[in-house]
Amino acid sequence: MGYDDDGATGGDISGERRLAGRYRLLERVGGAVWRALDERTGREVAVRQPPLPSSVASSGASSVAGEERERVAHRLLHEARAAARVEHPSAVAVHDVVAEEERQGGGGESGGLPWIVTEWVPGESLRDRLARGPLDAVEAARVGLAVLGALRAAHAVGIVHRDVRPANVLLAASGRIALAGFGFEVPARGGEFEAPERGSGRGGGPASDLWSLGALLRAAVAPGDAGRLEPLLGRLLERDPEMRPEAEEAAAQLEAVAGERWVPPVPPVRAAGRRGEPEPGLGEPASRAAEPEPVPERRRPATVAALLEALGWARG
Repeated sequence: MGYDDDGATGGDISGERRLAGRYRLLERVGGAVWRALDERTGREVAVRQPPLPSSVASSGASSVAGEERERVAHRLLHEARAAARVEHPSAVAVHDVVAEEERQGGGGESGGLPWIVTEWVPGESLRDRLARGPLDAVEAARVGLAVLGALRAAHAVGIVHRDVRPANVLLAASGRIALAGFGFEVPARGGEFEAPERGSGRGGGPASDLWSLGALLRAAVAPGDAGRLEPLLGRLLERDPEMRPEAEEAAAQLEAVAGERWVPPVPPVRAAGRRGEPEPGLGEPASRAAEPEPVPERRRPATVAALLEALGWARG
């Protein structure tokens, strides 16, 4: 499973630490993400550490003045909980948001920084896949459709991702394509996948996510080999956000390249964790197709059997 560094601090703490008394960190799989075991349900999950502001990260979270710490914790917690509202088969599901207790001086959850607990998606990231070579236009369009579906679900509930890049696109062994990274607002930091308006300090909205999607698809195909994707990529990468296509139009063009009958694979279980639903990490099995009824054994009509027996052929 591929993840990238997005501002985590601290050393490798896997195998020796639990969050909220139930999530045991097993293995650091990225700069800010751990594979963990939910000891209450027995399921593997991913636990993501919050990206801290530079003033916090440089001094260490425990040394930040109480007032600023509370402000940072409140903002991050609000963003993380908002991410739990994003529901789509191609969006990595948020199961839980937990506050880390301060290591020094107590403080409890009121002063702790929130961590996001999400489903664990076994497989690799798009970044890892591209390290072996580019995708063709059809493959790239299918990745784009899945990512765009997750983005549209997020935008519908007022969430902007702001960190669409190959490291956050997960390719499951089942064929499912899932967008990770929802929950914590990532500060503008430049790079080839960040929309121009983000880098200039103008913030960003849904159009910024679409620019990042265009940059991701541009990076996914070989130079000069975008084929039928090329017109769409040119429009997604317009510097002026107003000139970029709407998400619905982009989806239609991606479908035309991917194939009209292609449907992104869905996760095997339904995301859970909201109030009134099963425990985080648990879900209902996906509905299974009804078992076909057995084909009855073909029998000779009685009249034919009687005739054959009369002729001495029925037995042999």
